[in-house]
Amino acid sequence: MTELNSYFERIQASLQTVFHKMQPIFLESLNALGVTPTQFFVLDFLKKQGSCKVTQIADMMDVKPSAVTLLVDRLEDHGYVLREHDKKDRRVVNIRITEQGEEKWKKVMEERKAITERNLSHLTEEELMAMATIFEKLALAVNVEN
Repeated sequence: MTELNSYFERIQASLQTVFHKMQPIFLESLNALGVTPTQFFVLDFLKKQGSCKVTQIADMMDVKPSAVTLLVDRLEDHGYVLREHDKKDRRVVNIRITEQGEEKWKKVMEERKAITERNLSHLTEEELMAMATIFEKLALAVNVEN
C-alpha cells in the first residue's frame, strides 16, 4: 500500500468516527429545538436560495412533489414558511422562509456552532486555522464535482 493510500484510509476512518459521534448530538439538538432534519434541510435551502417552487425543492431532495407539499404544510403550520402566488403567473406558488423560520434556522446554526466548538476545543489555534483552510478547500472541490 502506498503512503497516499494510507493517508486516505486514515482520513476516512477519522471522518467516519467524528461524524458517527457528532451526528447524534446534532440530531438531539434539532429535536430539542422542535425541528426534524428534513425540515431543517428545507429551511436551510430556502435561506440560501430564497423563494422557490415545490418542484425545485423536490428535485433537490430527489423526492416527489407530493412529499414536499406535506413537508411545506408542516413548516407553514409552524410559521416557518409562506406560500406566495407568483406575480407573473398566479398558477405558480413559491415557498419562502418567514422571519420566524429564519429565527429557527439561526437557533439551529448557533447550536451547531456550539457543538462544533465543544468538539474542536482541544485543538490549537494553528490547528483550527489549518483545519478551516483544508475543509474550505475540500468543500470547494466537492461542489465542483457535484
